[in-house]
Amino acid sequence: MWRYTLIVGAASASYNNETYDSIFDPPVQPQWPHNDSAIPVACVGDSITAGYLSTGGLNYPNQLQKLLGSGYKVMNFGEGGRTMLKKGDNPYWISPGYKAALASNATLLVLMLGTNDAKFRNWGPLAAEFPADYADMIASFAAMKSKPKIYLMVPPPLYRDGTYGMNQTVINTLFPAVDGPAAVRTIDKELLQPPIDLYSLFQAHCPVSGGTPGHAPNKSLVVCDWIARGGTDACHPNDTGYGKIAEAVKAAIAPSPVVDAGRQAR
Repeated sequence: MWRYTLIVGAASASYNNETYDSIFDPPVQPQWPHNDSAIPVACVGDSITAGYLSTGGLNYPNQLQKLLGSGYKVMNFGEGGRTMLKKGDNPYWISPGYKAALASNATLLVLMLGTNDAKFRNWGPLAAEFPADYADMIASFAAMKSKPKIYLMVPPPLYRDGTYGMNQTVINTLFPAVDGPAAVRTIDKELLQPPIDLYSLFQAHCPVSGGTPGHAPNKSLVVCDWIARGGTDACHPNDTGYGKIAEAVKAAIAPSPVVDAGRQAR
């Protein structure tokens, strides 16, 4: 049985009002607390973790740090354009972020990759290798000396087929499915906690039918107010969307304690 908690991303000691507008730039790191006993949290992922198109450092790990407070130290190991597939066009496996995450000593780890794997040029020839590569990455983090508690995340929906060369059906049907070899829930079976479902979170707020079960991919844009560039990016969240991801992660890794109603009344 595995036990992990890891969230990988990027952060920085200071922010400005600039937009994080290069998908390959290193992420802005959170402002870490001066607390030697803070629980280290690693955020691992691609450009959605790194915070592409966020402004003023408002990627999700940064916003998560603010929500969690000084008792936690959130680290952003996001790497734009990276794949879970070892043979993908830009594997996370060979990135500086992956090496840093393994050396992070995190006790909590949040992992979200797959969006770039859904590119037609990756998924077409390599789809069968995705589950095994995903399992291998989980195992590599589970083998860390800190034995982190690991949380997987289901990526947000793709709001237009072909955006960034991505297959809408892979993101909107296969990854969020209840079962199936590419379903995050299937890959998550060995973990003690369910995946953090960003797909359902965004779908409930901004529904999209293209590429969902029973619906063909659709190249018409569905505009969502949680998505960057006024919704036209169709993939990456804006600052508000990144905030919603941060809230979902906090609810999973640091849920509020239950307060006894009778004790509260006294």
